[in-house]
Amino acid sequence: MTGVVSQLQDFSIHDGDGIRTTIFLSGCPLRCKWCANPETWGRSPVIASHASRCIDCGRCLEACPVEAVWSGTGTSCEVWSGTGPACKGALGTAPPHHVDPSRCTLCGKCVEVCPSGAKAMMGSEMPVSEVVEKVMRNNIFFQASGGGVTFSGGEATLQTDFFNALARELYDLDVHLALETCGFFEWDGVAESLTLMDHIFFDLKLMDGQRHLEMTGRDNEKILENFRRLATLGVDVVVRIPVVPGVNDDEVNIEATALFVNETCPRATIELLPYHPYGNYKYEALNMMERLYKYEIPDEARMEALKELVERCGVRVVSYK
Repeated sequence: MTGVVSQLQDFSIHDGDGIRTTIFLSGCPLRCKWCANPETWGRSPVIASHASRCIDCGRCLEACPVEAVWSGTGTSCEVWSGTGPACKGALGTAPPHHVDPSRCTLCGKCVEVCPSGAKAMMGSEMPVSEVVEKVMRNNIFFQASGGGVTFSGGEATLQTDFFNALARELYDLDVHLALETCGFFEWDGVAESLTLMDHIFFDLKLMDGQRHLEMTGRDNEKILENFRRLATLGVDVVVRIPVVPGVNDDEVNIEATALFVNETCPRATIELLPYHPYGNYKYEALNMMERLYKYEIPDEARMEALKELVERCGVRVVSYK
């Protein structure tokens, strides 16, 4: 069995206890406007074009067997991409040669010939056995630190069979397992694997269903129902709230979330994650500048006030950062 892995991140210390390997699986059902990982939206690998590294040598155009790589400042690029001025502005005066996704076969030849690293393949198809083999190279660090493996994405559960197979293989090898999930998944498809997890990080972004739909592309009915079901499993749960100013940082939303968690899963804790713009460069590299939304970074005083609000609602606040 194979699946698409966006990244294997070794020596991660922010995605659970101890030293961990985080397995980022491609594919996500949500389109959060503040998303830092747009390369994981689809279930296929993608080719990124980094403008700051491009030397405009043209080798990628020559190497592409299907003429999917397009050169161009201004008009020519606007014509094929359909993004208009957003694309032109992103390319600047020394553009990388962007890839037309409708033609690209992901052969990787443009990446192979790029001398400056301006072209990069983000994601690869891997069999379960290869992922497990690479993960287990770090087992000595897992054992020494109390760490393990964290599944992330995208939404790891979207590649249901692949996720289930990986979870079972690693569980049988006695690896500590954690899952980061947006909560939007089909319960019956992954219920057994959820019971194999030692720890689950569960996002609750917005409690208002309509607002959730506006900001993520989906309402939150399934997410809330999955959280209620998860509360019955006895797994350690940390609710993560990405704090995005002007989106969900108001007291009404934070208090409603904390009260819901306290009522539904009293043993759960909450982690407040301040919005960050670290993934913004990916939108340019993927020719997606029209999808980029910029927000302010919440200051420490605001984060401390929200922490105190959560704790007044009876929920302990934790931090893995």
